[in-house]
Amino acid sequence: MSAKLALSHVIYRATEKGDATVSQISPRPGRGRPRLLPGKIAANPRDQILAAAAELFVSRGYAGTTTREIAEGAGLRQASIYYHFGSKEEILAVLLERSVQDRVEQAGKIEAGMGSVTPDVGLYALAVSDMSALVAMPYNIGMLYRLPDVIASPVYERYGHLRDDLVAGYGRVAQRAAGERVSANSGEPGLGELLVQMVESVVSLRRDDRVGSTTVATIASACLRLCGIAEDAIEHAREAALTALART
Repeated sequence: MSAKLALSHVIYRATEKGDATVSQISPRPGRGRPRLLPGKIAANPRDQILAAAAELFVSRGYAGTTTREIAEGAGLRQASIYYHFGSKEEILAVLLERSVQDRVEQAGKIEAGMGSVTPDVGLYALAVSDMSALVAMPYNIGMLYRLPDVIASPVYERYGHLRDDLVAGYGRVAQRAAGERVSANSGEPGLGELLVQMVESVVSLRRDDRVGSTTVATIASACLRLCGIAEDAIEHAREAALTALART
């Protein structure tokens, strides 16, 4: 069970009071696309561009950032931007796709490992794991998810499909955890979308520097309440999920 609930960039540990605490770790070396980490120099120009763009998009806004500024932030010539990316839109699209792809993969691992745990424990673990990815994400890239351009432009279609996959995963897990009345009223897509929005609220809290030691546990518990799970069962799910995650 614990191996299938591994976190990508952060570890949640249970304190004596049972609160979730967050500590960032560097990913283990191995194959796969490079990760953008704060304070790290990207290994190649493409990732340097992505890192610089992420920081500027979040701090100055997407519309307020030019490709010239991205090039300067990456320590490259502006022409290098267009060698690696066709447009500023494409840079944002890649950032969004990478961030959501990681979350979809982690959700899939947790869903695959639910055979040995109760559905409420699996849902709690999913919410905690997903929020850990959002908290650890460089430059709080999650702030870019709801830009008007992202919602409307076809350039971000793949990101939209990936997010739909994430919502569907939440919906399947929630359907198993929810009571019959909640399931009948909401259905998988409705529950999934509500839960993803609740989890992604940590992005705004992070922006305002309001993510404390109990924030993740509070939101994860609220996810279970939305599914009609009783308070005593939520407490058990929290302890079981955090214990499993702490073993990874």
